[in-house]
Amino acid sequence: MANIVHFGKYYLPDSGGIESVTASLAKGSVNAGNVVTVVCFEKSPSTPNDVIDGVNVVRAPIAKLIASQPLGLNYFFSSLSAARNADIVHLHAPNMLGALCSLFIKRKTRLLVHWHSDVVNKGLLGKLVRPLEKALLWRADSILATSQVYAEASETLAPFKSKIAVVPIGVPDTKLGGAEKTLPSHIEQSIQGKKIILSVGRLVPYKGFEVLIDAAKDLIEDAIIVIVGAGPLIENLRNHIASAHAHQRVILTGRLSDHDLHSLFSRASLYCLPSTYRAEAFGVVLLEAMAHGLPIVATDIPGSGVPWVNQHGVSGLNVPVNNSSAIADACNHILESSDLRRRLVNGARQRFLSEFTEEVFIKRVLSIYERLLTDIRQGGAD
Repeated sequence: MANIVHFGKYYLPDSGGIESVTASLAKGSVNAGNVVTVVCFEKSPSTPNDVIDGVNVVRAPIAKLIASQPLGLNYFFSSLSAARNADIVHLHAPNMLGALCSLFIKRKTRLLVHWHSDVVNKGLLGKLVRPLEKALLWRADSILATSQVYAEASETLAPFKSKIAVVPIGVPDTKLGGAEKTLPSHIEQSIQGKKIILSVGRLVPYKGFEVLIDAAKDLIEDAIIVIVGAGPLIENLRNHIASAHAHQRVILTGRLSDHDLHSLFSRASLYCLPSTYRAEAFGVVLLEAMAHGLPIVATDIPGSGVPWVNQHGVSGLNVPVNNSSAIADACNHILESSDLRRRLVNGARQRFLSEFTEEVFIKRVLSIYERLLTDIRQGGAD
């Protein structure tokens, strides 16, 4: 039995790609007999410290938010307190304050840095955090990259190749849950029986939702785009829909319950990820689409794991970045060709089962934990 502490930004019930990864690993580690604590920020003051699926969750208030990076002294001290007796600290990066905390943990505590993404397009902030990132990676005992493609393209990771292990993310097989196909009445009325092109994510610049909205005008008549999520660009996207006269072709649902989101996945005809740069490092939501057997149209982001996750011609089609016409053409091609769609449906489901299940993911990470723990038992570096 080991004491494992995760330094994350957020945790359940807050949702997101990194949050779902943290939750899977934390719960999987508890089920393997370990003591697990997650230190995170609280988005809402009403969310208390608690125990979720056997995981101790310590939440700290956000004192300041800078370029999506939450900060606060309470987080710093809570992290150090939780890590005091930890065998392994598992840091989910990018997390500026979590990275700083990692430099103050005991040397005998093994540090695993889960490199979800480089700090991309953050301007001056990105330059300021580079020395911190370098110090963090020097301190790390092991670095997890989510794909070989991303690891090789990252200039930040380049000096630390000997520490890198590539472990693709895995998610629960939600299709086995038998999600209901009923939707809220206002969404049902807007869809009106059309073929759903689904896209899910925070409404932030790198997600490329404006490009997807621009694609609406070139889609076949019986297709409709449904964008699920909340974020700072909500008004911009509403205005973009209005200026593109796309009210009948694009729906913004806001954040949905798990039930309603799974129902949309079950009802959708295909999934589209229109992201525009390497801040989209992997595309965890693609795995949920594959689990549901949805064909995917994704962008061929240079240096990102996305076009590797969505294997072109197997699970879907990859198209150039920032090209609304190419997105529309690919969507239309899948929707109009029953043979192609059938082949991609089967390919997506099989690719999920062979590469991206939660069970395989947890097993791979637990094996890395065991290697780090063996190093401790054998009297590794102090």
